[in-house]
Amino acid sequence: MHQLKWGVAFALATVLTLPMAQAEDEALSAFEMRADTNGDNKVSYEEFKAAYEARMKARFERLDINSDGFVDFKEEKIAKQKQEAKVAAKEEELREEIRKEFSEERKRRKRHFFKYQ
Repeated sequence: MHQLKWGVAFALATVLTLPMAQAEDEALSAFEMRADTNGDNKVSYEEFKAAYEARMKARFERLDINSDGFVDFKEEKIAKQKQEAKVAAKEEELREEIRKEFSEERKRRKRHFFKYQ
C-alpha cells in the first residue's frame, strides 16, 4: 500500500511537470521562429531583440494595471495572484483528470476481479 501511495505521488508529479516543461519548450521555439521577420528561417540578434522587446512591453502593460507607466507593489501582487490562480486551476484540472483515470481503472479491475470469482 505504501508503494502504491508513492507511485501515485510520483505519477502525479510527473504528469504535472513534464507536459508544462515540454509546452514551454515548444512555445519558446514557436515564439522564436515567429521572430523571423524576413522569412529566411533564421533569427538574427536584431529580430530576436525586437521580438523580446515587444513581448516585454506587452508584459509590462499587463502588469501596469492603472497605466501610469510604473509597476508598483500592489500591481505586482495582483499580477502574481492572478498567475497563481491560473496555475492552481490548471493543476486542479490535471488532478481531476488523474482521479477520473484512476476511478476508471479501479472499476475495470473490479469487473475483472469479479469476472473470475
